[in-house]
Parts: sequence; structure tokens; C-alpha cells
Amino acid sequence: MSRIRTCAKKTLLALKNPAGSVQEVFENALDAIEEDNGCQYMGVKNVRQIPMEFVRNLESKGFALHTLDAHSHNGRAVDYALRNPITGQPMTGSSSGTAINVFLGINDLGIGTDGGGSVLAPALAVNCFGFISPLMAEETMKQYTKQSTDGIAFYPSLGFVTAEYPTMTKAIDAALDLEPAAEGMDAIRLQASPAFAARAAVKPDAIVEVPAAGSDRNTLIEFLDRQLPACDVFADWEEKIDFHGLGDTVFGHFDPETAEIQSRSGKGLIRVANMVKATALTIPATELSSGFTLYCESKPEKIRKLLAVAAKLLPEKDALVQRYFRDPAPYFEKGFVWNH
Repeated sequence: MSRIRTCAKKTLLALKNPAGSVQEVFENALDAIEEDNGCQYMGVKNVRQIPMEFVRNLESKGFALHTLDAHSHNGRAVDYALRNPITGQPMTGSSSGTAINVFLGINDLGIGTDGGGSVLAPALAVNCFGFISPLMAEETMKQYTKQSTDGIAFYPSLGFVTAEYPTMTKAIDAALDLEPAAEGMDAIRLQASPAFAARAAVKPDAIVEVPAAGSDRNTLIEFLDRQLPACDVFADWEEKIDFHGLGDTVFGHFDPETAEIQSRSGKGLIRVANMVKATALTIPATELSSGFTLYCESKPEKIRKLLAVAAKLLPEKDALVQRYFRDPAPYFEKGFVWNH
């Protein structure tokens, strides 16, 4: 019964919508919780690219559809309509509302789309886990080929955002049906940037210099295209996402000053993971809007190895984040009421 009460509070919080990140609440989600005490809440970015059969499959694997989530206008990389709950600055896009709703504890899992970092960057911006893979609903996603603001043709990948790593692995298992990795860490060819090697307890087999985060996308694409076939997993570190700058090409294209601000956004390889059709995972660190990023070729055996590396990099839980953001009670200091 206590789980039912907790989930009811999550629905009340979704209806109150304190961050403006919820567009619709499925109030019958509580029925799924009542039927299955292992069920978790799921939010979906409100875009047509996400196939309903993909969502239904996750529902059959223990996730209850809870919200439709707001997103940035026209897929922009910064959402000027929503605020990062931690920094108060414009929220990273385009799966902005999806990441916020996971961060606030409204949902356990968020489903978004990633063209040029639109799942990975918002997840990292609020210290959450983010995952993308072109293997999820691949044939459907190929129908949505478009051009990025800097003229690169791509189609999006589906992706997940979670606050807890076990929830992430549950969603990945539901979507990709991967077998556990049989090999130990010694059998994984791990290459990494100097920044990763300096921070991670996991030691890479080789250290490779990575282009600066502010580099143009073609430079980053060429780099990842070279690295991924040469290893099982490539590991990097990205920090202060949209903290010192705004990683938005529309904003940055106007003049040298706006381009310089864009280059300080902290977004590096996460901007091109989908464009080289890599599978990628962000692992938040204790530092704000920062964490490890892992990339591999989109092959099941390599994805299993990527998850094995990730399991060695998990952060400790942040008690203040839990207290200030993920406890529903402070949002209802006058009682559990909300404005329609």
C-alpha cells in the first residue's frame, strides 16, 4: 500500500506540473501500479517519431505510461521555455521535459529521441543516466531522416533517461533483449580520453586525445568513426553541460560572439553519437551536469560490454538532490492540492 501512496503522489506532482515539463498525465497509470507492485512510471516525449508499439512493449515489461513530456521547439538543442531545475538556466533540449520529469521523480523512465545529443545531453545536464541506440525501433526511425542545423543528414535514435541505473538496465533489457556479458573486464578493449583516465577507477587499454568539446560536428564524427571499430568501448568525460555556454547552433550561428558562447557549452562527442549510429550511455558524476560517456558500435556483443564498463562507474547517490527535488512532499506544503 505504501508503494501505491508513493505513486499517487507522483501523479499529483505530474498534475501540479511545477516545472512546466508535463503536457499530459495518464491518471489511470495508478491502475497498473495496483495490479503489479513492481511496475514503474514512464514518460514519453510528445513527438510523433516514437512508435506506440515500442511504448506498449515497455508497458508489457513493467513500465506504466504516466506522462507525455514537453520538448524544445523544433528540436532545438536548448529549450528556452523550460529551466534546468538545478541551475535555473535554460534547459538542455530537445528531450528537455522528459529529462526534467525523471529528475524530479515524476517518472522512473523517460523515452526521448536523439538526433544530435537530444537525449544524452539533457540527461547529463540534470545528472541522470542517458542511453541511445539505433537498434531500438530501427526501421521506424529511418523514416524520419532530416538535416541538422549544420547541414548533416541523420535520422534519430530512441533513447532512455533514468535517475537509477537498475531502471536503465531494466529498460535496455526490455527493448534490446541482450544476454549478460560473459567476459570480465580483462576481455574488454577499452579506449578512453585523458579526462576519463584521470577520473575513472577503470583503467583503459589505450588513451586517445579527443577533439575539444567545441569542435565542429564533422571533426567529432570523423574521430568517433575512427575509434569505434578499433575498440569494444570508447570512454570520455563531459562536464558542465550548458553551464558556461549554450550549446545551440541556432543561437551560435549569428556572429563570432554567439559562436564562442556556443563552444563553451561542454557538449562534445554526445553531439555526434547518433550521427555515427553508435550506442551510447551517459553516467552522471557527483559534479554538476557532468559525467562519463561511453560509446560503442551498435552490435549486441559490444553493447553488453559497454554495460559491463558502466557498472564499474556508478556514482554515489546525492542526498541533497533526493531531499530537495525527488521528495514530492515539499511541493505540497499546503496539502496535496493543485491548480487546474
